[in-house]
Amino acid sequence: MHFLNRLWAGALVVLLGSSYSNASPGPIQLLGRDHSQTRVIAGVTIPDTPVVRAAQAYARAHADDMTYNHVMRSWLFGAIIISRSKDSVAIDPEVHAVAALLHDLGWDNTGELVSPDKRFEVDGALAAWNFIESSVHNGTIHSHDWDDDRKWLVWDAIALHTTPTIFAYKQPLVFLTAAGINADFHGPESDLSGLITWNDYYQVKAAFPRLDLASGVSKIICGFARNKPATTYDNFMMQFGIRYVANYSQNSVGHLGIDEVENALPN
Repeated sequence: MHFLNRLWAGALVVLLGSSYSNASPGPIQLLGRDHSQTRVIAGVTIPDTPVVRAAQAYARAHADDMTYNHVMRSWLFGAIIISRSKDSVAIDPEVHAVAALLHDLGWDNTGELVSPDKRFEVDGALAAWNFIESSVHNGTIHSHDWDDDRKWLVWDAIALHTTPTIFAYKQPLVFLTAAGINADFHGPESDLSGLITWNDYYQVKAAFPRLDLASGVSKIICGFARNKPATTYDNFMMQFGIRYVANYSQNSVGHLGIDEVENALPN
């Protein structure tokens, strides 16, 4: 997973020069509709609303054990980061919960949510949007509680969570969702916020074991490089294709960004 270290290092450089690092210290302002409903999982206080419970169940229904434990840890790490943040930012814990829980729907082990032609991050973002709209239609949530602004925050947080050079410049919730996800790979060493401790890491891991995360993720990404390679040519997944998938490099010729530039129309 060395490629992730390079991504995180790049994101940290970007973040240090962004507006978040210059924010005035102050208490975090938690937005959302109802903060009175909470529960504790693995020692972490998280929102306990109908849509959060529905999102957790939906994630469970569309994930193998490795993926489900990963999204749960990512959610809990993000919740810890949000609870300790001293930036004057507005965070909606319910939106964060839905985004974190559903961020890997594009890995859906049933195949129902996986498209033949979209990046897994986009598949996940679209599936999460559809989940929210279905939750409105079935009465789990009210339409006035989930306007387009909240839905787009979920969409962006999921679609951009593997792209640190973009998510570092997005809304704080988008960044903090990605920070929680990143923290799951190397604990405090990959926590972009610097707020996760090793005690946090081991406590959450005990509740949701890793189940060989590294090899599981590698297998999933290699599957995308093999089965829908066009979705991997412009992002980190290409490295898996080059290293592990037969004929990937040869088949990519003519489909890369460099090909678009070098084969541009003449003057």
